[in-house]
Amino acid sequence: MPIVVTGPVNRAVRELVEDGTDPRDRAGFVTDPRRAVVVADDRQAPAAGSGPSAQDLVTVRAYEAAPAPFASTGAPFASSGAPFGPTGAALPLVEALGAPTGAFLTALRHAEQHCRTGGEEVALAQAPGRDVVLVGAGVVNLLTAWYLVRAGHRLRILDARPDPRTALPWTAYGCSRGGGGARMFTLTEADDYHARTAADRPFVNGVFRRSLGARGWNVKATPFTAEEERWISQFEAVPGWLAQIYNDDILSFNRESRKLWRTLREECPGLFEDVEYTPGVLRLYTDGAQLEQSAQRHAGLGALRAVLDPKELRRRHPGLAGATGDLAGGLEVPGFTVDVHAFMARLVTRLEQAGAVFRWSTPVERLERAADGRLHGLRLPGEVVTADSYVFSPGAYGRELLAGTRSAGRIHGVLGVWMELPNLAPELRHSLKIARRGHLTEDANVTLGTDGRGRPVLIVGSGYGYTGADPADIEPAALERMFAAVEDTCRQFFPEAYARAIADGSLRRGRRLCVRPWTSANLGVLETLPTTADGVGVITGGHNTGGFAQAPSVAQAVVAALKGRPHPMHELYHPLRLERFLHPAGDGHAWPRTPAASGASVGSAASAALPAGQVLR
Repeated sequence: MPIVVTGPVNRAVRELVEDGTDPRDRAGFVTDPRRAVVVADDRQAPAAGSGPSAQDLVTVRAYEAAPAPFASTGAPFASSGAPFGPTGAALPLVEALGAPTGAFLTALRHAEQHCRTGGEEVALAQAPGRDVVLVGAGVVNLLTAWYLVRAGHRLRILDARPDPRTALPWTAYGCSRGGGGARMFTLTEADDYHARTAADRPFVNGVFRRSLGARGWNVKATPFTAEEERWISQFEAVPGWLAQIYNDDILSFNRESRKLWRTLREECPGLFEDVEYTPGVLRLYTDGAQLEQSAQRHAGLGALRAVLDPKELRRRHPGLAGATGDLAGGLEVPGFTVDVHAFMARLVTRLEQAGAVFRWSTPVERLERAADGRLHGLRLPGEVVTADSYVFSPGAYGRELLAGTRSAGRIHGVLGVWMELPNLAPELRHSLKIARRGHLTEDANVTLGTDGRGRPVLIVGSGYGYTGADPADIEPAALERMFAAVEDTCRQFFPEAYARAIADGSLRRGRRLCVRPWTSANLGVLETLPTTADGVGVITGGHNTGGFAQAPSVAQAVVAALKGRPHPMHELYHPLRLERFLHPAGDGHAWPRTPAASGASVGSAASAALPAGQVLR
């Protein structure tokens, strides 16, 4: 069988082929992730066009185990010139050998690391100025503003929505203020949602295509657009080993944020006054196997305080005594919750006192760029606003604003819904995470709070509904089904409170929804853009359910960029990280074409088309 090998790792691959070594027994052979390797036989050559990407460490054994032809999966994102590679056929070539371990996994990690930024230098401020404009006043950007003002910057903050301290209907606000007034920090927030095994991937990674009735997340009222098809295809293409790398990176920022939250409380205690700050989180499980797995995982993270069986759970937490839902047990873990509406109000007031200027109900139409592409200002109705640097955090509502950036088309929306229950005696004293494996709303947060009259309430939030690029594209019947599923959780775990809320009508009056920003990689986004003032524009977002949890770490990354210093998030949350790994040809390393119609043999065709390559027999 002829084997065509091209690219800068010819020697390493040749040695592997000649001595028959399994790649998992050889470390360090991926010396350059932008290499190309083709394995073909006389019966089926790879199709013309872009071919396997950096993660496809193709060997003779891998190809013989999965002899599928390569094929393109479609067009690129509108904002990228990168052709999509053969994800559907290429990924099984790696997984044909089973889950990568040892040296093979080391090589894969090495390849992924070199694809993160495409060899580019991250844009940082060259002559850091003090004047900064922030676009978006959700909780992440408000906390970023707090760190910036403490670092000596002059701030102007623009938001298309009203002042969050006002008492307008919740529909007038964005995700942070419009959704339920609850946010939670634990060390496992913003977990990656991709499957970890090849066997699970078709079902788990296919969640965005399936309806709620088929245990999926699709709640769109309209068919998928071409952009949404591409976004979903990228989510589906992520193999388990890569998802684990991403998850490790996400959790590293959770650990950083844990320290930063603690320091913030010590240095700025006034921010946490009258915001329902509640330390400690209780995780509940209805499935014993899931409880055991989660206990092991939290213990490995150093985030496990106690494992409770059902009897001990109800004894230590009498607020759960009336729960009728099946309980396998619970875990007490470190973390905290706050009333995010009150917390935002505190931040806005303190920022104003520090000199920040807010402009509410002020939409930004687009970014203004100079002829050389650098960011020059912001187009508002009737004016252009300029500054030294800019920070953008539009959540799931930044489609038009981010046009022309690398973040464009990469942040889509996922719906969540909220309800309130009275916190009846004996009151619940800790906020909860409830895991109901197999339920329509598998994960629910129950956060301690107070209503408008100061009475104790439980704020119940749950649900995952993909809205795609348009956060308003929600099918009404799907929304009602999601609310009904959350009601079921309320009824099973707090039956008396549920009955009271039904009777007085507060359950229905307290219904809210929010649309959270997600990416197909499940990583957050942090993009930097040079400005004409030698400052930097920074785009943040896409943190799925972990924006609040990671907000201090995001703020540190922004401050570092404005000070001209690197931060790990600049690389790990690069908006093209996943695409550059799956499809490195888009960065100028296109797959060599095999002229199948020429009538030449595979070996001679490759020799003619690839003068730098070798043909091994």
